[in-house]
Amino acid sequence: MRWSTGRASRSAPALNARLAAGVRAVYRRLDRKIAAFRRRSGLACIPGCGECCRSTGVEATVLELLPLALELCRRGKAEEVLARLDAGQEPERCLLFSEQPLGRFGGHCTAYSRRPLLCRLFGFSSMENREGRPELAACRLLRQADPARAGQAAAMAARGRAAAPLMRDYGLAVYRLDPVLGSGALPVNAALRQALERVGLSLRLGSGSSRQLSSGARLH
Repeated sequence: MRWSTGRASRSAPALNARLAAGVRAVYRRLDRKIAAFRRRSGLACIPGCGECCRSTGVEATVLELLPLALELCRRGKAEEVLARLDAGQEPERCLLFSEQPLGRFGGHCTAYSRRPLLCRLFGFSSMENREGRPELAACRLLRQADPARAGQAAAMAARGRAAAPLMRDYGLAVYRLDPVLGSGALPVNAALRQALERVGLSLRLGSGSSRQLSSGARLH
């Protein structure tokens, strides 16, 4: 049966909510896997580091940022973010990164619980080498700060004694939720923009009124 435009528009917010719930479930599984690896290996981030957030190469799919987009709308912060992007202020570095010092390096994520896959996996995940064996993708700063522990963690991961999550497994888990939204990684700010626009459009279609994203306080 073919859906009418009205029925499809009314279903859009519910679909977004279901997809976001699926992404959050993937994140919870991944967080448990990383926590177990960290306990077994002893590997941990440098307190208050934030250096990985300074990279201009962080990418994500629109689907990975759908939970964050819904949260920003709920908290009345979506309009501010979109306004910053629409005004041509979109930086190469992640918009959610704050320079506020939390440690010797300074800077932190202002949406840590809703961060995308790459931000969760970085430093505590593995990739398969040419022989199909897992290799720990350890952070450069971690290797420099504690080379012995980083080397031990890499050896444990390679031997299967402390299994670091495989990057591809969790990318596929998100992709399977929606092959369109879960593919085609974009620069993180572009992905966030599209996620916010998707949520905003579904709210407008569902309500039949003007844009339903209220302005609010700054992200941080």
